[in-house]
Amino acid sequence: MIYNITIENFFSIADSQRISFSVPGNAPELPCFKASSIDKNIRLPSVIGFFGPNASGKTTVLRAIFSAVIFACKSFEWEHAGQMFQSYRQKDWLDKPTKIIIDFDNKLNNKAESAMFRYELHISHKNLQTKKVLYEALSYAPKGKYRSLFERKGQEFYFSNEFGISKKDDPRKESIRPNASVISTLTKLNHYINQQMGAMQIHGFHGFETTSQWLELYYRDKKCLEHLNKELRRLNIGLEAMFVEKSGLGLFAKFKHMGLDDFIFFQEESAGTPRFVEIFPRLHYALETGSIAVFDEIDTDLHPLLLPELFRWFNDPERNRYGAQLLFAAHNPTLLDELEKGQIFFTEKPSGQASYVYGARDIKGLRREPSLMKKYLSGELGAIPHIG
Repeated sequence: MIYNITIENFFSIADSQRISFSVPGNAPELPCFKASSIDKNIRLPSVIGFFGPNASGKTTVLRAIFSAVIFACKSFEWEHAGQMFQSYRQKDWLDKPTKIIIDFDNKLNNKAESAMFRYELHISHKNLQTKKVLYEALSYAPKGKYRSLFERKGQEFYFSNEFGISKKDDPRKESIRPNASVISTLTKLNHYINQQMGAMQIHGFHGFETTSQWLELYYRDKKCLEHLNKELRRLNIGLEAMFVEKSGLGLFAKFKHMGLDDFIFFQEESAGTPRFVEIFPRLHYALETGSIAVFDEIDTDLHPLLLPELFRWFNDPERNRYGAQLLFAAHNPTLLDELEKGQIFFTEKPSGQASYVYGARDIKGLRREPSLMKKYLSGELGAIPHIG
């Protein structure tokens, strides 16, 4: 699970902002707050929502988490980072690096206890076409105090003894490109620690997956398709199953509806069903592996009564046995009444200024009663659009 994230000079965020997800000690004992695997006195939300006007920074926060994790785990496979990392578009920030720090729990190896890890990444914007790593580091705290596993300054590397790369002339160092992460590179080279760290997974982000990709996923993973159909039957009246088949033109999806003698094809369905089919694998794999699911505008095309059901999946200790988290951005204010204060964050971007983020718990005297939605729409909580 993610405990904190620090973001600096990334899209609409300029000055460094640290967002902590740890729940205050006086928060009620509720299923939506999970005890940390490394310290039972620390609790974290299983579902975290970001709310605010358009272009206020909601997407920026989610993009920072997604980009850092995907870069750490996958960048060896890319030609360059492209548009994934961009600076705040103001002249004083254009030549400064983007900095992202994520604190999360994980295991050093399969035999180790869970511990707090910290991944830090600095990306240079000197070359707009090929982003370069200025600084990268991974540390962990097996006994409460951070110890470095590796530290990188440009193309100079330091590895701890625990990392298994102690020789100055280790040839694996030569494989680490300036635009790729240490973790993703050494994972490809079968480094045993990085195989474990490479399993730190994050699923989904608006615009990163295509129809052909998720059709291929369902076609290959019958278990995921079976679970999807179980939920479709439960949540969608009259829909019995989706089938994914292969034709001369490639894969296609069709739906069996109760009372109909023929199938309804994917492109004939209303927007809500394809949207649910698209996002379901991200939820499924996060819950199956105890990883992170990230959704921008999760409320697009989905009925507002369906989303609380998705939240319940992550709050249910039986369904969420491995500590998965759901992070989302949304505009639908009714969702505020489905969440606790410790799960809600707001984003503001005053005219001509950078974005800033604050939690509902940071608002003094805020109570859930009678309705967070009504307080938000009245302007009492901030983070609403100002028209005119």
